[in-house]
Amino acid sequence: MFEHWIEWLPQLLNGLGTSLLLTACVALIGFPLGLVLGLLATAPSRLVRALVIAFIEVFRGIPLLAVIYLLYFGLPATGVTMAAFTTIVVGHSLNLGAYSSEVFRAGILHVGGGQREAAASLGITVRQAFFHVVLPQAIRAIPGPLMSMLIMVFQSTSLAFAIGVSEMTSKAFSIGSMTFEYLNVLVLAGLIYAVLCIVSARIVARVEEKLS
Repeated sequence: MFEHWIEWLPQLLNGLGTSLLLTACVALIGFPLGLVLGLLATAPSRLVRALVIAFIEVFRGIPLLAVIYLLYFGLPATGVTMAAFTTIVVGHSLNLGAYSSEVFRAGILHVGGGQREAAASLGITVRQAFFHVVLPQAIRAIPGPLMSMLIMVFQSTSLAFAIGVSEMTSKAFSIGSMTFEYLNVLVLAGLIYAVLCIVSARIVARVEEKLS
């Protein structure tokens, strides 16, 4: 069993590199999108808030795999096609943006109105108060939840297997299809996922302790 693990490990680590690259790309797009959506969800305009909240609810309500299939198999009917890797990044980013927007919005609302009133009493404009008083405090309060979301993004990159992206789950399945050792190779892949996620969760806990 373990001799096979040593033989398979390089291929799985190659797939792990793709999984980590997907996670990084999704974070670079999804978190800024979530911040923008979170800001717009607290906008003074009722129409803007309604449209943004509708967008958020739709992408929080549709299963991620359904979003991926819609982008990859559905969009070509409209003349829009994307590579498999791009599809995974876009689908995950929309999903992450929708979920992380609630974290950003909660962080913004967490900063009490007294902070804004104090800023106004010092002659600071509403815009300046938001960007120099409210937003810095809000962002400091949310790294823990965002890092937890990033762990879930890493786990869900396994869905890329559904449209042929060679991430770690895809590599494990390919090895299993050639050797018929599905149980052994999937256990090994699962252990790699588990180790990385447990270590990451410990780091998140440490960060939250320091920020608190």
